[in-house]
Amino acid sequence: MTIGQRIQQIRMEHGLSQEAFGERLGTTRQTVSRWELDQSYPELNKIVLISKIFCVTTDSLLKDGISTFDTDIEYFTCGVYRSAHSEIVETERFALVYYCIPDKSILGTRLYSGFENQKRLVAVCERDQQRQVTEYAYSLTDGQEVISNSDPLAACLGEAYDGEQKKSLRRLERFFVDHTGNPLPGVKKSGIPTCLMLWRMADSYSADAESFHFFLCTGKTEYTFFIRPKDTDIYCGASYNIVFDLGLFGGGQFFRIRNYKDNSEKFCRFSCDFSYEAREIDIPTEECVLGKCLTTSKGMMWCVKRYTDDEIVLQGCGDDEYTYRRTDKRTEQFMLAEE
Repeated sequence: MTIGQRIQQIRMEHGLSQEAFGERLGTTRQTVSRWELDQSYPELNKIVLISKIFCVTTDSLLKDGISTFDTDIEYFTCGVYRSAHSEIVETERFALVYYCIPDKSILGTRLYSGFENQKRLVAVCERDQQRQVTEYAYSLTDGQEVISNSDPLAACLGEAYDGEQKKSLRRLERFFVDHTGNPLPGVKKSGIPTCLMLWRMADSYSADAESFHFFLCTGKTEYTFFIRPKDTDIYCGASYNIVFDLGLFGGGQFFRIRNYKDNSEKFCRFSCDFSYEAREIDIPTEECVLGKCLTTSKGMMWCVKRYTDDEIVLQGCGDDEYTYRRTDKRTEQFMLAEE
């Protein structure tokens, strides 16, 4: 069996098109086609990625025969790490860093993208409380153009992520990227609470000239990093949002950069508290009203507005709707680590 035949075998076993297979590896459909036809060969870093993402050994790609196929290999453990002035969420593909300086006059968020030790800075936002200025810079998905309102921050893009810094931090959570490719359950089979939990346990990333968006949920903690340059609309948030029978309950937000135009809106706030811990909350479900966003006796409650087997819509603040779909495109899907 050639390398190309083995790659095709792996792709078909996971039910992926050449385009979808290439997306997972950061390459094109045409390149995958050339691999499978043995017209070219993957670089070593792509072979390592295929090994890790699709749970096969490098030997099964590089050697003839199948005697060494698919033995156990060690996978990257994703995690959440915290110090007094920062929190890091590290996955196979991303590193998200929330931070402040000791007097909290500067709050910041940085997103690094890439695999293994090759993560590079693709987006950064900082709020200067003394100057009352929020600055940002991000590169478009193809990396060829930068959107920014700050030359110093734009100059930082492309810097390498220092994975060693997490070693001095306290680990709060650990989880894994789910490489099985198994479909997520629907509402009819598993119910609203389970689907809200599993559908949200993922990250998604996109960047174009109109907006930058990164969302990550570990199941326990939810992180948002959003920039819309046209409206100077910026939101960097980290919070504990708890699933209950008919929606999500706001268990507490410990980082917030919410910048919108002149910041006269009440939701435009800037704060961080890395000492905040998730609390056991007796959710006041008796106060739930379907299709409403409520400020209850113990916190915010976003209730189910409508749902199908593949979609759950919660009523957000104001006119906002929070929509979660079973079939949404995700960059990485997560699963909990056994404790």
